[in-house]
Parts: sequence; C-alpha cells; structure tokens
Amino acid sequence: MNKEINIYKRLDGSIMLILMVFFITSIVFIYSSQQTGQYGAQNFALKQGINYFIGFILLLLVAKLDVEQLERLAWPTYISLFILIILLRFSPNSIAPMILGAKRWFSIPVLGSIQPSEFFKIALIILVARVNSKHNTIYFKRTLKTDLLLVGKILLITIPPSLFVYQQPDTGMVFLYLIAIGSMLYLSGLNRKLVAVFVLVPLLVAGLLVYFYLHQPDIIYNQLIPLLKPHQQERIIGWLDPAGNSNQAYQSKKSILAVGSGELVGKGIMKGKVYIPEKHTDFIFATVAEEGGFLFASFIVLLFMFLIFRIIRTGHKSQTPFGMYICAGITLSLSVQIFQNIGMVVGLMPVKGISLPFLTYGGSSLFSNMILMGIILSIRKTFGLYMFAGKNEFSKDY
Repeated sequence: MNKEINIYKRLDGSIMLILMVFFITSIVFIYSSQQTGQYGAQNFALKQGINYFIGFILLLLVAKLDVEQLERLAWPTYISLFILIILLRFSPNSIAPMILGAKRWFSIPVLGSIQPSEFFKIALIILVARVNSKHNTIYFKRTLKTDLLLVGKILLITIPPSLFVYQQPDTGMVFLYLIAIGSMLYLSGLNRKLVAVFVLVPLLVAGLLVYFYLHQPDIIYNQLIPLLKPHQQERIIGWLDPAGNSNQAYQSKKSILAVGSGELVGKGIMKGKVYIPEKHTDFIFATVAEEGGFLFASFIVLLFMFLIFRIIRTGHKSQTPFGMYICAGITLSLSVQIFQNIGMVVGLMPVKGISLPFLTYGGSSLFSNMILMGIILSIRKTFGLYMFAGKNEFSKDY
C-alpha cells in the first residue's frame, strides 16, 4: 500500500492540476451550453462528470504501469482493437447504429456509445513506438535500405486499420494516426532523403491547391471537390466561400459570431445567446469564448500549451527511445487536434469532427485522452524510479 502511495506521489502535479481545471471548465460550459430547447431534459454535464470520474480512474490505473509493461501490451492491445474496428464495420445497426451518417460507435447498455477508433489511436502510438525502437536497436548502422524497411513495417501496421476507419467514415481520425506516426518516424533519425520526400510531397500538393484556388478556382470547385464525399464537400465549400454558401457554413458563421460577441471578458456564465447545433460537443470552445471572453479563452489555450510543454519535457527526459517516441506521437496528435478544433471554431479551418481534448462532451474521446495522460505519467514516474532515491536529477528539473 505504501509503495502505491509513493508511486502516485511521483506523478506530475502540474499535469494533474491542468486536468482538474479542464474538468471544471468542461462541466461548467457543457452545463451552460445545454440550456437551450434542443437538449430537452438531458443532462450532459452530469454525464460528463461521470465520464471524468471514470477517466481519472483509467488515468491512475495506467499510471501504475511501467514502460516494460506498456511495451508488452503493445501487440495484444493493437490486435484486440483492430478486431473491434473490423467487427464494427459488419455489425448490425442494433449494436452499431448509424449516427449522422457515420458508423463509428458500439452502443453498449449502461456504458453508452464506445468509439473503438479513439482507443486504437493509443494502441497504434504504443506499437509504432515499440517497432521503431526495436528496429533501431537491431539495425544500429542506419542506411537508406534499413530506413525503408522501418517505414514499410510501420505502414503495414497502419494502413489496414486506417482504411477501415476511413470507411466509417472518419477522415479526421485517420489524419491523427498519420500525424502521430509521422512525428515518431521523424525522431527516429530517418535518412534525410526520405524526410525530404515526406515533407516536400505534402507541401507541393498544398501549394498546388493554393495556386488552383487563387488562379483557377474552377478546378477546385468542379473537379477536385466533387471527388469527396457529400458531407466533406459541404464542409469544404462552406469554409472556402461562407458568404455564398450560408447553409454549408451555418455552424462556422454562428461559431464566429459567438466568439466575437464574447469580446474581452465575455457575457458571463449561462448568458450565452448564440445558437449553435450540438454546441456541447465539437463547438464547446465557442461557448468558452462567448461566455468567458477573450481572456478566459486565452487562458485555456495557454493551459493546452503548458500541457504540451510538460509532455515534451517528459519525452526529453525519457531514458529510452520507446518513451521518447510515445511522447512525440502524443504531443503532435494532441497539438493538431487542439489547433484543428479551435481553428474551425474561429473560422481558420474547415469544420471537421475532431473534438477539443478534455473539454468536448463524449466518453470515448475523454477516456482515450485520459489514458494517454496516464501513459505520460507512467513514463515520467518510471524514469524517476531509475534515478537515485531522494532528490534526484529528474525531480529537480520538474
């Protein structure tokens, strides 16, 4: 019992404090968001409180693990969740209903909806970190051939499940998978020629799209956008031309109005007036900005930045590549998620079904992010144990 108490004392107090602030913020603004007629008698704030209670339990359970245990769990977790994703694809609507045109969730009595692709992100990050570190241990002398072999291994474990997730459809989640493994591959010390290809190809594609949009917009609207799925077409068109496509840009325009009307100090809790459909989910930051104003919204952004900083510090202090790769994958995945969500709320990015970590209502998203934080705390705690007892070098820097 004393050993467990000592383990929990080694957890990162700053991360735990940030999560507590996010917990309070999420509950308050979800409760405020649900005060319009669209929600009826449903109490999403209470449900989110229960989700957070479960989330903190998951965090503490995962934090008890050490790095070696995480490595041993990599393949079993990956295989189990991949099987669930496959089963989801072929399950009847009674247990895997279509919601807003997407089949992403298992409907489980009492527990509610569970999204396997959210948890698969965790398994993928751990497994890619394991494969990466094992490969670099075996092939100590790096060559272009060994680097291509590493990329091939990682693509082999990433592409098949990503195709199933893409068909749900959930393009945003696939994008987060690729972002996470990309950051880990970069840190593994890939050959510069490979890095150049991986960087230049996306930049070239992005540059061509910008050129077409500015100089030949007909190619964008008449040839490229029709290749997308209907819901993706609406989001892209609404983002590119909100004035001429008011229906497609409805959520974006309302969100920008909510953020702008909050001004410096906000309207006050429970005083938000701008209607946004499903405001308590992906557009929760609009409520934060409207009722808390620019100052409180900026405070939340700074907390996210500090959380990312703590994860980077943990990865930097990690004494094994495995821990460093995990921290890198989590860092970039969370950073992109935060940027995309807040970006779409303020009109900088197209609307995408990517939640704002720790604030958006939803069990699967919150559980997976709390598990990720538990992994970060486990890495920090484990490497703290490798130092001498008492005041050690690791604890001094934290």
